[in-house]
Amino acid sequence: MLTRRARIRLALATLLAGVLAATGVMTIRGPEVLAAPPVCENTPDSTDCGLGDGNSTTQPGGPGGGPVGGGGGGGSCSWGGEPVACYIEGAGSFNASDGCYYRVADPQGSGTPEGMTNYWRSCIDNNYAQESVDLVDPPALVPPDPVEIANRIRANLVIARPAVKISPASPGVLGLPVWMQITNDAFTAQTPPSVTEAGLTVTLVATPSEARWTMGDGTTVVCTHRGEAWTSGSGTSRSTTCGYPMAGASVAGYQKAGDYRVTVQTFFDITWSTSSDSGELADVASPETTVDYTVNELQVVNR
Repeated sequence: MLTRRARIRLALATLLAGVLAATGVMTIRGPEVLAAPPVCENTPDSTDCGLGDGNSTTQPGGPGGGPVGGGGGGGSCSWGGEPVACYIEGAGSFNASDGCYYRVADPQGSGTPEGMTNYWRSCIDNNYAQESVDLVDPPALVPPDPVEIANRIRANLVIARPAVKISPASPGVLGLPVWMQITNDAFTAQTPPSVTEAGLTVTLVATPSEARWTMGDGTTVVCTHRGEAWTSGSGTSRSTTCGYPMAGASVAGYQKAGDYRVTVQTFFDITWSTSSDSGELADVASPETTVDYTVNELQVVNR
């Protein structure tokens, strides 16, 4: 049930719409004019649509941001003293002057007067009901925040569990170096699909930075390469890309025979970019892979 305050707002909004329509500044058409746009649901547990009502404020973003285009900070938005989303997919960008979200209708309605642009408008105080309006001048909209978009892409990034090869194959021989290798794309750069909102396209790149191998004897080996497999031609040489011990390292490798549980995890640096800005996010780690590796003493056979 609408509160008294909400009923007053609705009545004022209806009156204002009539006045503006009479002046030719804006016309309002029913939703039957265009295909119904996606509906944004507002629930107590969701902040996707924002909360609150009343007066609105915006905090400008960082350098390069602004009401139109660009890849600078999208700022923060509020309505009635409560934070709201500056952009909602399907509803559009926020206008701080009226607490409504706007997006340009595509396609434009056949009844749009010459010199005007047709928008879908969804107002917080009207429970986000979407209506079609024609405007002479575009509303002052807050652009989406590229960092927020990039973090959503990052949250959906899936890094494969490392598939590994340790060689020589288990059981190894005490005193001989171990070569380690990641054989799948758990150490391959990834570029998930870009996301475009309100004309702002954000691209994210995940670049492998290191693989951390815990060797089961208290030693951790950090490799910046996926590694390679040992071959018979490698003899007793150490791997130059990923091994235990590594070539040139002071660590001597396994010190005694036994069964060891080896765990590996890969890490990725995350960067995002738009046409005019870029930045970094927290790194992403793969799930861990654990394998067992046995080291035996060299057996000498006397004849």
